[in-house]
Amino acid sequence: MARNRHSGATPPGPGVIERLGQARRLLSEDVTSVLTRTRERYGPVVDLTMPSGDPGVLLAEPSAVQHVLEGNPDNYRRASVYREELSELFGDGLLTSEGDLWHRQHRLIRPMFGSGSVQSFTDLIVDETDAMLDRWASRDEIDLLQEMERVTLSIIGTAMFSADVERHAEDIRAALQVLRRGFQREVGVVPTFPEWVPSPHNRRMQRAIDDIDAVVHELIDARRGRAEEYDDLLSKLLTARTDEGARMDDEQIRDELVTFLLAGHETTAAALTWTWYLLANNPGVHERLHDHVADADPTDVVGFSAGTAGDESLLKQCVQEAMRIYPPVPVVTREAIDRDEVAGYEIPAGAEVVLSQFVVHRDPDLWEDPLAYRPERFAPGAREEQPAYSFFPFGGGQRICIGRLFALAEAQLILARVVSDVRLTLRSPTHDTPAVDSAVTMVPDEPVEMAVTEWS
Repeated sequence: MARNRHSGATPPGPGVIERLGQARRLLSEDVTSVLTRTRERYGPVVDLTMPSGDPGVLLAEPSAVQHVLEGNPDNYRRASVYREELSELFGDGLLTSEGDLWHRQHRLIRPMFGSGSVQSFTDLIVDETDAMLDRWASRDEIDLLQEMERVTLSIIGTAMFSADVERHAEDIRAALQVLRRGFQREVGVVPTFPEWVPSPHNRRMQRAIDDIDAVVHELIDARRGRAEEYDDLLSKLLTARTDEGARMDDEQIRDELVTFLLAGHETTAAALTWTWYLLANNPGVHERLHDHVADADPTDVVGFSAGTAGDESLLKQCVQEAMRIYPPVPVVTREAIDRDEVAGYEIPAGAEVVLSQFVVHRDPDLWEDPLAYRPERFAPGAREEQPAYSFFPFGGGQRICIGRLFALAEAQLILARVVSDVRLTLRSPTHDTPAVDSAVTMVPDEPVEMAVTEWS
């Protein structure tokens, strides 16, 4: 990057006493609120050296984010604390692997998430959404996040395994709750025992992982020897070959399946939850969206592209604007392998580099009235003057989310089918400004109850 008057300098940041205060606040506050205040006080590049002395830096400037994710990506690997904790669950799946293994797996798996594959699942997504609406017919209120997690889990399970995983849904959701709470503790400031110590916390975490493994191994065992009979992701993984003709071993298949199963439904459920919440608080937009999709075939009003093509879809604009205000993944961390210079400041080797979608997406220097829900921000041509990486809900560069096309299409199809049929409104005014939990994905910290009514 171009050098400037700060060249090689240490970024501004809190002193030792304030760092200790930040660590204490992380016991009771979500990390996004702490990062937001840090950026407001010190600017878009902040020294986050830990009280322990371990180097760290917050990068909340689009060009700096772009440098890390695109300009010099080989110098930045996933931060060790997240890599170690996530590896307990995801093993060496795409989310956690590095180097040659990641490149090999990415080459094998990327074609499975192309636009043609995504569009082949539209009937499945609509059918599962209709089944959800049938369940709602006898209810006057729903727990929003729970319903979104349930339908997205059913969709990803069927799309990937040609199997209905609904009977496993409660076990998976219960395990996810344990893992969410445990992960929040392990990457926070509360000391935890090493993984090998049979503490109550570690035993709970292991039981949750075992429960998820049991589901995945059951699906693998049921398919073994019959892979050629199916055209889903499980069969593709079982039959995939590298250029040298090598197959994935069972453990690698398990790691990729767990990654798809969990990462493939939690993030979309979070995006939909916030979209419904924002629509309920913006009835004019909600009504306009209803008029946009009423009596239309859902597949005719969906923007299937992850880029600017298809931005004429109001559905896509509504989802993207929700992902701007409440990005499902609010923080991405990397670890600098070698010394680097970003935005004129030094990044020491070994530094934990924090890139926050949440902070950048709400930056008033980038977005006018950033907390206002305005889907038209994503209308065709509306963002031509904005810098790259002012909006990056799926990350970026070579490690951009491989399932982004699927996630965007799925969210739009569910949104179109539901909003054409029923209206969701907030049941209680106490949920006007819900607290957030971003330990894994950004979701409301307490249930958001919605009333289900017909359009008048």
